[in-house]
Amino acid sequence: MTEKIKILVVDDDSYLLSAIGQTLMLHGWEAVLESDPQQALQHLENDIAVHAVVSDVRMPHLDGMEFQRRVAEIDAELPLLLITGHGDVALAVKALRAGAYDFLEKPVDDEVLLTALQRGVEKRMLVLENRRLAARLADVADEQGNGSFFHGLVGAHACMQRLYRQIVRMAKQNDPVLICGETGTGKELVARALHQIGRPAMPFVGVNMAAIPGDMVEAELFGCEQGAFTGAERAREGKFDLAGRGTIFLDEICSLEVALQGKLLRALEERSYCPLGSNELRPLAARVVASVNQDMKEEVAAGRFREDLFYRLNVFSLEMPPLKARREDIPLLIESFRQEYCRESGEKMAPFAPNFLTELMEQDWPGNVRELRNRVRRFCVLGEETIEGEWEKSNTPRLPLKEFVALKEREYLLAVLRTYGGKVGAVHKLLGLSRKGLYDKVNRYEIDLDALRRE
Repeated sequence: MTEKIKILVVDDDSYLLSAIGQTLMLHGWEAVLESDPQQALQHLENDIAVHAVVSDVRMPHLDGMEFQRRVAEIDAELPLLLITGHGDVALAVKALRAGAYDFLEKPVDDEVLLTALQRGVEKRMLVLENRRLAARLADVADEQGNGSFFHGLVGAHACMQRLYRQIVRMAKQNDPVLICGETGTGKELVARALHQIGRPAMPFVGVNMAAIPGDMVEAELFGCEQGAFTGAERAREGKFDLAGRGTIFLDEICSLEVALQGKLLRALEERSYCPLGSNELRPLAARVVASVNQDMKEEVAAGRFREDLFYRLNVFSLEMPPLKARREDIPLLIESFRQEYCRESGEKMAPFAPNFLTELMEQDWPGNVRELRNRVRRFCVLGEETIEGEWEKSNTPRLPLKEFVALKEREYLLAVLRTYGGKVGAVHKLLGLSRKGLYDKVNRYEIDLDALRRE
């Protein structure tokens, strides 16, 4: 179910209050209208679902500065957009420096208002998602209560315990971290653990570099101004803007084209960047965490990755061990996935039999923890009656050979893509296909890559 966007609007001018409320509702958002700022503050104290606040600067008994301060006391990360008359611009700028999100001058244009609010809402959604994640991780830690469970990571093996200690030591630093490891080992969980320990109140922004078209990477990371390129109909914040003073996680950084690696290097070295189509220099306050599933020395030697960028990202490095290097953790992971399924589905399921655990421990798991989780999920849903098993048990031909081969090819493609999290870059060479060839098959068989990436 999609979360309903709720905007609190505060203004003693009933006409303007009603007009803004109608604009927001026509946009599909819920508008909560308050003419009394004291009542608005009371509403905020009782309603954590508000995504942004729009407020006039001049109101009876409470000006914009005081209102902004009181809002920040309730929730410092709630975007507050001020509406000001021409004579109050200086006051609005002062509020902006004190933490207000933005301000607009009267008369307010509907499109300008919606664009500014959209940016604020996107930032708010990231904050709320990070809070939910932090609460979920805290619940897991409380439930498990031992060193085998660490901010979403599961493992009692010595290599995992060493990893946990390294994460704790690195979490409070500002330098970049490079997380290395095979696909499916849990590199994003490591990035989130670094964030939750070091910057828990700030946004965490994950970027799958392999999923962004090459001509969109710069705008996606650094933002863009209106008209910066064909299709840029409005100014847009980039991922670095959304991350603020939090953490930005650049997953599969090796997918970044060499031509753009220099721009990222410059931003990291100067701790600043310019949105596409702008000369405005913005500070880079976020901590940068990147991940790779390739041998970086080989990538550098082959000229596919800049050596200077590699060393800039590799101030701290963390190595995620493959699952086959810590087989002793497999029963622990299986039990964790079983409990996860039971919580999500509301079903009760007994722990798995020892012979089932032994069988899974003996396998190599090229897709690592992600592949193991998918296997456990399928077993939880289907039991022993898997799709593959049904075909093997069937002695009666049901389809023409061509259709049967196409069906099996789709099943195999789906299984491999699911194992690798829907990442085409990690799969096409494994299957002996070009990127285009794999995308053609994905389109032909109507495979939803976005759904696989969200699993």
